[in-house]
Amino acid sequence: MSLTGFGHGVRRFLQRPSRVFLACLAFATLSLVFDGILWRLWGLHRDHERLTTDLIHLQGEMQSLALQLKQAKDPSYIERQARDRLDLVGENDLVFVFPDEVR
Repeated sequence: MSLTGFGHGVRRFLQRPSRVFLACLAFATLSLVFDGILWRLWGLHRDHERLTTDLIHLQGEMQSLALQLKQAKDPSYIERQARDRLDLVGENDLVFVFPDEVR
């Protein structure tokens, strides 16, 4: 095949817009795939979904902690926790002490 034959083939190819469009589309697709842009875009989309679910989870946890903080500021809650966890008694409480060993 001579150079002029190749030139005529290219000229006939370029005279058909649909073929030129398909060739450009194929070239663009191949360049995106081999460059890795589509792979990185898919990775970013996956990270976005993961971060969105993490954000929703953390917002729920923040609401729970805000409720616990509100309860911790309540004096009756503090008193109840002191009685339950530290075995403390109130000022007007009656305390019974039973010996562990009987003589």
